[in-house]
Amino acid sequence: MSQNDSSQPDYWFIFQNDQLLIIQDSTHPKLPTQIHLPALEPQLLRRYHIGIFNQFNCYCAEIDSSVTFNTDMTLAPLRKAFEILGADWYVAAAKAFSVITWDKNHQYCGRCGETTLPKPGTFERVCSHCGLSLYPRISPSMIVLIRNEDKILMSRSPHFPPGAYGLIAGFLEVGESIEDAVHREVKEEVGLTIKNLRYFGSQSWPFPDSLMIGFTADYASGEINIDYNEIETAGWYRYDNLPGLPSSLSIARKLVNHFIAEQTNQHK
Repeated sequence: MSQNDSSQPDYWFIFQNDQLLIIQDSTHPKLPTQIHLPALEPQLLRRYHIGIFNQFNCYCAEIDSSVTFNTDMTLAPLRKAFEILGADWYVAAAKAFSVITWDKNHQYCGRCGETTLPKPGTFERVCSHCGLSLYPRISPSMIVLIRNEDKILMSRSPHFPPGAYGLIAGFLEVGESIEDAVHREVKEEVGLTIKNLRYFGSQSWPFPDSLMIGFTADYASGEINIDYNEIETAGWYRYDNLPGLPSSLSIARKLVNHFIAEQTNQHK
């Protein structure tokens, strides 16, 4: 793997129980570097070089759950950690968490049950008995902003943080296209039909291993009929009177912000 200038620091994404280790700097929180590694290295369970981000070599690792840290180190839940690190480090953090999750979940072969071994220099584990190769999983999923004139449909799932609302989203099922998945999820979750489906963008979303594929669509017909197994409330909200918004780093927020900007310009 390519390396950068050795005078530059290496940054480490170190996870413990799905939380990220953060250094409490006097000015702002930051990632550990190789300076902090000697004290942590004996307790590392797994590690990978994930590439060069922002011109720095970046690594990921998992540390034993029994380890305690110095007062200048703290653990942050993953969603909060993403907010702390900001958009510039989101891609690296998402990749780091996905690689660690894949590695610890594939220590044994799903076909024959034997131990798997990491293949050096790659994101691949190989079964020591039958030779099956296992790679980091990527689960395609959809998210859609549904417009109804100057309103959008926003919903809330039980697992959302208090006060937060989002958009209709769900996983692709075997055998269907991503477009079919959008129509199906909207019909299943809120009983609506949509039209004018348009691709917006995509985002890696490691909760747990999604590739979120974003769309916009227009309301076509139907009354809101909630599937309470999936969401707890949903409704139409005007662009200037929206409820709690999604995470600032999420594609859901990008979709909402795009709609707000579009409507604000139209109503000037």
